[in-house]
Amino acid sequence: MIKYITPLLLLFIIAGTSENISAQKKAKVTIVKANLGQQRAEFGPNVRLLLGNVILRHENTLMHCDSAYFHDYKDSTYIQAFNHVHIIQNDSIHLYGDYLTYNSIEGIARVRENVKIEKTDITVLTEYLDYHRVENFGYYFNGGEVLSGQNTLISDLGYYYPDWSEVHFKDSVVVNNPKYTIFSDTLKYHTVTEVASILGPTFIHSDNNLIYSEDGYYDTKNDVAELFKDEKQSYVQGPENLLLGDTIHYNREKGIGEAFSNFQLHDTTNNIIIKGDYGYYNELTKYALATKKAELQQIYQQDTLYLHADTLQAIPLVEEDSRLVKAYYNVKFFRKDMQGRCDSMVYDFRDSTNTFYKNPVIWAQENQMTAQTIKLYSKNNALYKAELNNSAFIIAPEDSLSYNQIKGRNMVGHIRNNEIYRIDVDGNGQTIYYPKDKDIVIGVNRAESSNLTIFLKDKKITGIKLRTDPAGNLNPPYFLPDTDVKLQGFIWLDAIRPKNRWDIFKHTEMPDMEALNKVYDDYQFSDTDNN
Repeated sequence: MIKYITPLLLLFIIAGTSENISAQKKAKVTIVKANLGQQRAEFGPNVRLLLGNVILRHENTLMHCDSAYFHDYKDSTYIQAFNHVHIIQNDSIHLYGDYLTYNSIEGIARVRENVKIEKTDITVLTEYLDYHRVENFGYYFNGGEVLSGQNTLISDLGYYYPDWSEVHFKDSVVVNNPKYTIFSDTLKYHTVTEVASILGPTFIHSDNNLIYSEDGYYDTKNDVAELFKDEKQSYVQGPENLLLGDTIHYNREKGIGEAFSNFQLHDTTNNIIIKGDYGYYNELTKYALATKKAELQQIYQQDTLYLHADTLQAIPLVEEDSRLVKAYYNVKFFRKDMQGRCDSMVYDFRDSTNTFYKNPVIWAQENQMTAQTIKLYSKNNALYKAELNNSAFIIAPEDSLSYNQIKGRNMVGHIRNNEIYRIDVDGNGQTIYYPKDKDIVIGVNRAESSNLTIFLKDKKITGIKLRTDPAGNLNPPYFLPDTDVKLQGFIWLDAIRPKNRWDIFKHTEMPDMEALNKVYDDYQFSDTDNN
């Protein structure tokens, strides 16, 4: 038994009692106004029916209705309100409906039928809404619609947080906008900024493209998207192009998409893919740029060309409804039947040509081709011609020590089924090759002519036609010194040849490139020079 109560303990008891009394008072709803009040004992000893212009107050919340049952208990109040229900929360949020139940201790307003929430920046429409007065948020759970700016947002579940100006949507989310439609699994929407945060698989459809992401946001007011990689990569898909990346910044009005890390731009019409760690694409002008491990993949009939350079550009030719693809600095490429490297390259969609600049080297099967400029022609995604302009040189190994060689000012190589079957040399033609009899080398043939044609089959020389001022001789095999079996400017570059698609990213120096350039620069062909 406690005999004495200290002043401090008494203070705690009084304070606790005061808090309980205060809590009880806060839990009670007061009647502000009603045209008529009737005691309804059949529903309980403390139940009144309020009729006409009913106004109830619970702290900072006002509740209006046509009629209500007012259950006044010792520690709480329970309200059933009918017709023209109007709840005013914090003087800024207006909640309407046909029927309301409210328990003052729970602080949850359950509004049913023709429910509407209005605030300056938003309208919520549904048939079933529970509103938590103290935490100040409401949610619908049987389908609802939100109106915000030009957006109409629909979902099965929706949570509205006025203090944060946010609505969280879940299940069968649809956002209708005059410019596009969003379909999502989970979405968070800011009612002031009109920014939709993407929290699950989301598709954004428009007349121009389709956007997909599982993580990111879309600014519906300014038409700007920021998309991130989650379980699946985000993308923007247009009629002719597909843009992918770990992070994509997209501006719909300007038509600009930027991708950071794992950038990919698929040209589905021309079977070309441009990659890089950074990429830029303008869907209005069709201009594209890729840097940082930039790679171009060009898909042919039965193979794919893999090309790497410091920078890749796709440049539109608007008047001709075409474009150029430019690759520059340290270009290297690989295809099963062809590899090469050069300083820069241009692919012209108008005539399907690849032009390689500044001492290019191209290996086609066993042939090494060099010149100051090389141009490859394609038709129906298949190569059919190669032009070697200025200081043209083709080398093909006969064995580990001997090389067939063709040299001239300019050359045209004709290609069929991915194999060179004829080479036309224009100007200062020279050749060294090893004729055979039943696969046995019978000599070394050195021939010279201003113009000549070489025929090949199964990657071997089968004949030579000397057209102008022919000269030549046949020598026994393997008796001539190296200087007589190698044409001026000879250099075998197989050591820097890409052996697979990943070699294009390896850094390999061109061996003795300055000396090779000097040979090309110093050795100027003329119509009478046959050395």
